[in-house]
Amino acid sequence: MDERKSEVLRKIKAYGIIKDPQWLDRPDELVPLWVMLEVMLELIERFNPPGQPYD
Repeated sequence: MDERKSEVLRKIKAYGIIKDPQWLDRPDELVPLWVMLEVMLELIERFNPPGQPYD
């Protein structure tokens, strides 16, 4: 695995964006749409937690 991919995976693990190690072991494999959407929702909820005011 090249250095760039290793760094991306290290950051993903550190931030806890993807919790299933099965996906982290296969960085070149295509993922289902639901997995990408789940990651996007995780990030959105971190920046805009549900139930928080918009100010």
